[in-house]
Amino acid sequence: MGCGELIESLRNEGEEKVVVIWREAEEKAGKIRAEILLRLEEIRMRSLPEQGGVDVLRRIFLEAGTKARYVRLTSEDTLSQRLYHVAAASLHLLREREYAAVFEKLVLQLPPAQWYRVRVNPADQSIAAKFFPQAKIVADSSITGGLVVEDEGGDISVINSFEKRLERAWPQMLPGLLKDLTRNAVQKDTA
Repeated sequence: MGCGELIESLRNEGEEKVVVIWREAEEKAGKIRAEILLRLEEIRMRSLPEQGGVDVLRRIFLEAGTKARYVRLTSEDTLSQRLYHVAAASLHLLREREYAAVFEKLVLQLPPAQWYRVRVNPADQSIAAKFFPQAKIVADSSITGGLVVEDEGGDISVINSFEKRLERAWPQMLPGLLKDLTRNAVQKDTA
């Protein structure tokens, strides 16, 4: 499974969660709008002097805008965290097709060095031994795919695992995912 397929998997798995989060955000925004209308009505009923009323209105709109931004940002943060967890849980799908070739590419990306210790997924111990016959191969179930290599003293370590690659790519992937998912959620919600 390539990056595109992983993104598609995330879109499919996250769409329902997006709809729920979007509805929650809309409900909160609706409550804020209702609060604004209530406060506006209070101002109208009190018949404040014109300038005082305008100042109060400005303050109310400023507070409402701040609250709305906060709701939006916290909703996006919650969604981002959920999507990251779905992505991390989906990394095993990258092992399904031609994984040996993927592993080899990850090995070839390493800087040339005498690697002493190689940590890999338990299922990858034999393939790692082919590339690193002199190294100590260590099974690490926290690694879904790829590898972590260290020199003899442990001073130099290179992490080229699926998890680390997702972590590094996430800031570039997230904006597009959020845009696509919220657009699809809004379309589903209005349909």
